[in-house]
Parts: sequence; structure tokens; C-alpha cells
Amino acid sequence: MADCLNLDLVTLKKVFKMNFGEVIKEEIKIKQIKDNHCKKAFLAGLMRSSGLLFSENDKIGLLFKAPDENVAMICSEFLKSIFNYEVREVAVSAKDKFTISLTGSLVSNILEQLGILKQKHNSKEEYQVEFGFYDVVAKKECCFKSFLRGLFVGAGSCTIPDTVGGKTGYHLELNFSHSKPASETINRLNEYGIYPKITRKKDSYMLYIKSAEEIKDFLAFLGVPVSVLKLTDVIIERELLNNSNRVKNCDLGNVAKQVEASAKYLQAIRKIEKSIGFENLKQDLLDVAIARKNFPEDTLSELANRLNLSKSCLNHRLRKILLIANSIEK
Repeated sequence: MADCLNLDLVTLKKVFKMNFGEVIKEEIKIKQIKDNHCKKAFLAGLMRSSGLLFSENDKIGLLFKAPDENVAMICSEFLKSIFNYEVREVAVSAKDKFTISLTGSLVSNILEQLGILKQKHNSKEEYQVEFGFYDVVAKKECCFKSFLRGLFVGAGSCTIPDTVGGKTGYHLELNFSHSKPASETINRLNEYGIYPKITRKKDSYMLYIKSAEEIKDFLAFLGVPVSVLKLTDVIIERELLNNSNRVKNCDLGNVAKQVEASAKYLQAIRKIEKSIGFENLKQDLLDVAIARKNFPEDTLSELANRLNLSKSCLNHRLRKILLIANSIEK
């Protein structure tokens, strides 16, 4: 929880005004990554989420998009501290996304260390795209988490319902350009008790989770406690609201049953009064019939109290009245 405690009040207010996917990304961005192997994993996740390989002067290059200036600065810092690579080309799009261009003689080696490329057999100059990458950059659990954070920043999203009356469901997703890394990610997450599903989405593969509790497990594994806290609050508020609605529906159902029963007994009492007259009822049934007729809106409990009877005794007498009414020929 150390990272959560380091958030100042202004940052917290800013975080809780964002949509939930942005809350997660903001929390990821402020986490400090100390070890180079985890920094590599973060870069690998981000580049795989939005990277595009190209060739320039027979050298391999890479374009990838950082969602904002903070992420662009983090990437530049990591590339400098780990690989001594100076980012020189950064373009800003109309949507305020930062496209970073990696070119030059160091790029092939960088991409190989990030598990994006691997050398072809018996060749030091030729490379091929590496689709299976976890053994290179995310073998350790800490690196796997860091990889997922980079991937989520670049290609992740998460929506949760509004706390009151929201129609949006719970949905978290990560997008991959190929099936192999998506399948590998699912297999790795399964080892930690997290079970996302996968579907084809146009030219990409979408890993998704729709269960609130499983999303919470994923975020806890990711190490974003503020996001876990916000999601937990929503789950609790929704559960309280659902419970309240269930109670209201139950109460309404009981009222409806009471109204229906009261109407049935009143109809029987009127039939008896019109057909054979109240004088033909025994005194105990007569008392109940008159009370029910005079106080039609009373509940059974209220009517029983009025007659100084138990509810079971009152029910028994009302059923007798109903039998007498049913026995009268139409």
C-alpha cells in the first residue's frame, strides 16, 4: 500500500474524477520501477500494445504511441538509463498522443532485449518478429506484472457501472495483434488464479474479464491499490442497492398478496350478506365478517389486534367464511 499512501490529496481528487480505465492508467504511471529488468518488461508491454516495425536504410526501426506526455517521458528515461539510447523523434498527434520513433544501429539490439525481435538462425544481421516473449522479458513475476502494466497503459481499458442505476457492466480488456501472445498471457494469468477469456476482434485478439471479482483480482495482481479500492466501493454500493431493491420488491409482493386476499374475503362476505344474510353466521364468524367489511384496508395483523385474536385464529375464521360463500349456489 506504500504507493497508495504516497498519493497527495490533489492527485486523489483528480483520480476519482476520471473514468475507471484512466484511474488505473494514472496509478500505473505514478508507480516507481526500480529494477532494469522490470523497466524492460514495461517497455516491452507498451511497445507491443502500439508498436509498428519499419525498415529504414536496411535498418529496423519502431514507431510506438505513448498515450500522453508522462508516458513518453517515462519511456525516454528508461531507454536512456537501460540502453543509453537517446530519443530524438517524438511527434504529437491531434489527440495528444505521442508517437516515438526508434531508429539507428542500436534499435535491433534493443528490440531483441525487449523480446520483440530475435535473430534468425546463423545470422547476426537478420531478425524476425518474436511472438512468444515471456521467457525473454517477463519470466519473473515482478516483470510479468510490469509487462502487464505497460500493456494496459497502451492497449487496455476498463469500465464499471455507475454506483446508482448504471446500465454499464463490468468489463476489462487487453488487446493483442496476434493470438500467441494473447494465449501466453492467459496461461500465465491462470497460474495466479485469474481466468480471462479471449475473442477475435477484427484484426486483433481481445483478452477480457467481465466478472467484478475477477477484475478486482487482476487489479490486485497488477498492484494498483487505489483502483482496487474504487472498484470495491462500487461493488459494495451496487450490492447494497440490489439488496434494497430486492427488499422493496418483496414488500410490494407481500402488499399485493394482502390486497388480493382482502378483496377475496370482502367479496365472500358481500355474497353471504346478500344471499343468506349475516344472521345465519355464528357469532365468531359474524364478528370477523363485520370487522373485515368495516376495515377493508387493515392488514391481517391489524385486524387480529382489533378483534383481540391471534393471526392464525383470524385466518382460520376467514377461511370458514370463504367456504360458506363458495357453498352458496349462484
